[in-house]
Amino acid sequence: MSCTVQIPLHTGIGRKSSPVVEIHQRKGFDPPIRSVVCSKHFIDGRPTKQNPIPVLEMGYRPVTPKTPGRRPLKRLRLESNENSSPRRSQPQPDPLSTPVKRPSPKVGCPPDEMLTATPITDADEAFTDCQQCLSICCQKYPQHCHNANKPKLVDSSTQTIDLVAHDHTYWYSLKTKTVSTQHSSAEFGFENIQTDSDSRFYTGLSLSVFMTLISTLSTYGKGFPYRMSVPNQILSVLLRLRLALTFEDIGRRFGVSHQLMSNVFKSWINVMSQHLSHCVVWLPRDTIRRTLPNSFKTSFPKTTCIIDCSEIFIQRPFSLKARAQTWSTYKSNNTAKFLIAIAPSGFIMYISPLYGGRASDNFITKNCGFLDYLLPGDEVMADRGFTIGEDMCSRRVKLNIPAFMKGRSQLSEQETIDSRRIAAERIHVERAIMRMKSFRLLNTKYSIKTLHNAD
Repeated sequence: MSCTVQIPLHTGIGRKSSPVVEIHQRKGFDPPIRSVVCSKHFIDGRPTKQNPIPVLEMGYRPVTPKTPGRRPLKRLRLESNENSSPRRSQPQPDPLSTPVKRPSPKVGCPPDEMLTATPITDADEAFTDCQQCLSICCQKYPQHCHNANKPKLVDSSTQTIDLVAHDHTYWYSLKTKTVSTQHSSAEFGFENIQTDSDSRFYTGLSLSVFMTLISTLSTYGKGFPYRMSVPNQILSVLLRLRLALTFEDIGRRFGVSHQLMSNVFKSWINVMSQHLSHCVVWLPRDTIRRTLPNSFKTSFPKTTCIIDCSEIFIQRPFSLKARAQTWSTYKSNNTAKFLIAIAPSGFIMYISPLYGGRASDNFITKNCGFLDYLLPGDEVMADRGFTIGEDMCSRRVKLNIPAFMKGRSQLSEQETIDSRRIAAERIHVERAIMRMKSFRLLNTKYSIKTLHNAD
């Protein structure tokens, strides 16, 4: 067929040069300027935007996309001449719908087994890649098997953690002690406290005082229905007061449940409050004078006690009225407040009941019953917040507090000296409060349910 239309070689559609020149840039190919191309080589009969390149009847095969990679080889057994009868074609099951069975080890495999390039399914391919070859012939001729040198893989169940068992590890541990099974071998007990330093750390008491306390309170714990020994019960209560440990922690130390430890604490805290509250007594005047420190003898020889107020944190009450009554502007929190009075020697003589954090120092001092312990001629030392001089005067008791400015530019010389001396001696009550709060339970936030035992 003759060429009907001749297309110039160096002209293109929308391009400066012909697409033929751009495509066939090979070594030594330099067509003349007047070269032409026949229109029959174009799909549309001429160069267009959709088909600008001649592709028809070019004299060679068009370039086809690269073929996919060759599939891996699969072993097939060669049938002997005796068994070379043609097999009936059977329908192959769908590899995705039927489970893949693991082949059993082959015995007596002929040595003339060969590798053939037969197509395999995805399931078979995944199986041969992940499993170790178990064929005897492949073990005999490993150079012909691509799975023989692969490392042996163990079952997936042995490589991962059982998440269900991991989330419920408590089931495999020792059984938790309940109230019915109250006691077992304790990891910690009364016998572990052997030195004075251990006793002060765990109980806040010296070893001699701790032993005296146990011997005194042991008679009151014989009626309790607990299998723990009475010394261990007392020690567990002191651990709670001293270190502010949780009932779960104390129960693990003594080998009992936390419910049992809670019951032990509630029972013994009432017993201790009933029988040890008599240890906080108001000392007679002659005893106070006899034990007066030297610093008080020169400046304030008639001082009977030093008073101050302290607060402990509590949870916010649900009732709005109780929430307002317990709010402390000084601590910016809901607190419970109490008054403490100590002798000049540091002995704690009086602790008032708890009041709401909103109560002032004057209100607590007037209503807690502290004034009933004072005698005419006594002297009380306090901070500037205790402006109760008139109530003290009616009882003929002197109140020693630092001086106020009262609109003056400065204090007088004598007022400055007295204020400094009062501040230097009043610090003893702060130290007494610090000793009380060394029992860390007083530094934690009390729950509303435990406030009835706080007194």
